[in-house]
Amino acid sequence: MWAKHVHLVRRNELLQRLTPVAPGWADAIRTRSGVHGGDELPGDPLNAWLWRQLRDELVRRAEVDVQELQRRLEEQMQRLRQVTEEFVYHRAWAYRIEKTTQEHRQALVGWLNTIRRIGKGTGRSAARLREEAARLLVKARDAVPVWIMPLGRVAEHIDPGRTRFDVLIVDEASQCDILGLLAVFAARQVIVVGDHEQVSPEGVGQELARLEHLQREFLQGHIPNAHLYDGRRSLYDIARESFGGGLMLTEHFRCVPEIIAFSNRLCYQGRIRPLRESNSTPLKPAVVPYRVKGTAHEKVNEEEAETIAALILAILQHPAYDGKTIGVISMVGDEQAKQIERLVRTWCRDNPKLERELEERKFLCGNPAQFQGDERDVVFLSLVDSPRPDGPLPLRNDDRFKQRFNVAASRARDQLWVVYSLDPTSDLKEGDLRRDLIEFAKQAYDNPEDVIAIPEAERTESPFEREVLEWLVHKGYRVRAQYPVGAYRIDLVVEGEAHCRAAIECDGDRYHPIEKIPEDLDRQAVLERLGWRFIRIRGSEFYRDREGTMRRVERELDRLGIRPRGRFAGEGDNKEVSPQPLVEEVLREAERIKAERSGDRESVGPVPSRYALSSRSDDKPDTRSSPPSPGSTVLRWAERPRELGAQSSTGATSPPPTERLSEPQPLHPIVRIFRHGRR
Repeated sequence: MWAKHVHLVRRNELLQRLTPVAPGWADAIRTRSGVHGGDELPGDPLNAWLWRQLRDELVRRAEVDVQELQRRLEEQMQRLRQVTEEFVYHRAWAYRIEKTTQEHRQALVGWLNTIRRIGKGTGRSAARLREEAARLLVKARDAVPVWIMPLGRVAEHIDPGRTRFDVLIVDEASQCDILGLLAVFAARQVIVVGDHEQVSPEGVGQELARLEHLQREFLQGHIPNAHLYDGRRSLYDIARESFGGGLMLTEHFRCVPEIIAFSNRLCYQGRIRPLRESNSTPLKPAVVPYRVKGTAHEKVNEEEAETIAALILAILQHPAYDGKTIGVISMVGDEQAKQIERLVRTWCRDNPKLERELEERKFLCGNPAQFQGDERDVVFLSLVDSPRPDGPLPLRNDDRFKQRFNVAASRARDQLWVVYSLDPTSDLKEGDLRRDLIEFAKQAYDNPEDVIAIPEAERTESPFEREVLEWLVHKGYRVRAQYPVGAYRIDLVVEGEAHCRAAIECDGDRYHPIEKIPEDLDRQAVLERLGWRFIRIRGSEFYRDREGTMRRVERELDRLGIRPRGRFAGEGDNKEVSPQPLVEEVLREAERIKAERSGDRESVGPVPSRYALSSRSDDKPDTRSSPPSPGSTVLRWAERPRELGAQSSTGATSPPPTERLSEPQPLHPIVRIFRHGRR
C-alpha cells in the first residue's frame, strides 16, 4: 500500500505541473477518460506533446488573415511613399521661403525676364543681357530649391567663382565632354550619371597636334592621366577614373526582354534585369529582321530608305500600332536618316491625317547619339552597308561602334525592326557587330523564348506549388507556373479575361525559409510597382485545411475579376498563335505603298489597304495580332516568292519574306540639379 501511495503522490505532482499548460490533457489523465483509462500508455508522451505544440502553433498562424495583412502592407507602403514625397517637397520649399528675401525674389523675376529678352541670342544686346543674367543668378539661385538646365545655359549664366550649389547632378554624362567640368566646379557635391558603354564624345574636327600642345602646357605634371584629356573624353570617364565608387543600376523598365537581351549580352554580361514582360505589348514578334537588296552609295542605301519609309506609312495606318511612337536610327552617318525622313514626310504630304499622325507619334530620324537618353515604341534600324564584290566588309567591332550598337538596339520599347542588305555569313566577318545584331534579330524572331529563357528543371519548384496548380487547373482556371517577369519569376500566375492576372506565391518554410522573407518582399515590392497583385498561400495553412485555403484564394481571385474559363495551355491546347501574321500584314501594305509611290501599282494588282487610318473614335479596333482571314490579301509564307522582285505565277511582284534563322548619404534640402543633354 505504501509503495502505491508513493506512485499516487508522484502522479498528483506531475498532474499539477501539467494542468497549467495542458489542462484538458491533465483532466483526461486524472479521470482516466478515453485512451487514458487503460493499464498501458496510449503512446509516446513526448511525441504527443510535440505534436500538440506544433498543432497549436499552426492554428495560431491560421487565425491570421494573410490577404488582410497584404492589403494593410500595401496601404502603408503607399502612404509612406506619399508622405515622404510631401515631406521632401514641403521641407525644401519651407527652407527656401524662410531664407528667401525680397531681394532674392526680385532677382529671380529679373533673371526670368532677362532670359526671355535674350531670345535666340542673336540680337545686338545679347552679350550684355547674358552678363546681366549671370549677375542676377548669383542672387536668384537661393530663391529656388532645384535648378534644371542644359550645359550650354550653365556655361552662359553661371559664374562658378560667385555661384555655388550644394549638389550637382549631371545626367547623360557619358555624352558630355570635358566642358562639363565647368558645372562641376560650381558645386560642393557631384553626382555623375552616365554609362561608359553608351555613345561618348567623338571629338570630330579637333586638331590633334594642338590638343597635345595644350596637354603638355597646362595639364602635364598637374593632373593624373593628362594625355587622355582630349575631345573624346567624357565627363563620366573622368568621374570613373578620379573618384570610383560607382553604383550600377540594373533594373530595366523600357524594353521588353527580347529587345534588351542584345545589349545585355553585348555590354553588361547579363547583369541587366528587365522588368517588363513580353506580353505587355500586342506587337509580336518584338524583334523583326528584314533583308532587302540594297546598295549603299555615299552613306545612303536607297532601297533600305524606301523600305523603311513604306513600313512607317504602313504601321501609321495599322490599328495594332495605334498611338505607338516611331523612330528611325541610321547606323552609318546622318545622310540615311535624313533621306528616310525626307521620304516619309514627302509621302505623307498629300494626306493631312498621316501628317498629324507623324507629329502625334513623335516621329524622329537620327543617329545613335541623337537617340541616347530617348526612346520610341517602335524603332527601325538601318544598317546602310551593302555587299562588296571583293569579299567581306572590314571588321567593325571597336568600342566606338559597340557603344553605338548598344544605344541603337535599346531605344525601342515594344518592337525593333532591323533592316539590312547584307548576308551575315558571307559579307561580314566573325565578331562583326553588324553580324552579331543580324543573327540576334533572327534568333529573337524565330525563337524568342530562347533569347530570354531562364533555365529550370521543371515548371514548378516544389510539390506544394504543383498541388496548388493542380487544384486551380481542376477548378477551370488558366495557370502558368514559374512565370517570368523580366528578370524575376512568379510561382504561379492565374490569368483571366481582359488581361486580368494575379500572382500567387506559395510560402513554405522548406522552399521559402524565414531568412528569405526580406528578399521575397523586395521582389514583391518591385513587381507591385509594375501593377501585379499578389495572393500568398502558406504551406502550413494549405496542408492543414486545403478546402478552406483554396476557397479563400478563389474569393480573392473573384475580387480581382478572375474567374474560371478553361485549362491552361499545356494539355493539348498549347499551340500559340504564330507571331508572323502582324508582320505579314505590315510588309504587304508596305509593298503596296512602295509600288504606288513608284507608279507601278499594276505590278501588284488592285490590293486595297486592309486597315484604314484610325479615326480615334471610341470604337477601338482589336489590336491583337491574329491569323489572316480566308480570302484576305495577306500572303502566307508558303505562297511568297523567296527574293525581292521575284515573280509569282501571276506575274505580280511580292515583297521579300522576313529572313528566317538558318544559320548615399542624406542630402541637404537645397538640391541643385543640372541636366546635360544634346539634341
